[in-house]
Amino acid sequence: MQLDQNPFFRKTITSWYDSNFVCRTIIVIMIFIFAFAIAGIIIASGNPYFKEHVWFPAFLAFLSLILVIKIFLRVKRRSKNN
Repeated sequence: MQLDQNPFFRKTITSWYDSNFVCRTIIVIMIFIFAFAIAGIIIASGNPYFKEHVWFPAFLAFLSLILVIKIFLRVKRRSKNN
C-alpha cells in the first residue's frame, strides 16, 4: 500500500502571533511609525539645533520599513503555499 505524500493532516499550524491578521496589523502599525519617522526627519532637518539628531528618526524609519518588507514577504509566501 502506497502512502499519501501530501496528507491533509500535515497542514502547518501557525501560532496566534504569526497569523495573517496579526501580521497585517503589524504592517499597518509599522507604516504609521514609518510616516512618523519621516515627519521627524523633516522636522529635525529643518531646525539647526536638531540636525545632529536626524539619525534617530532615520534609523526608526529604516527599521520599520525593513519590518514591513519582511512581514509582507512572509504573508505573501504563506498565502502562495495555501
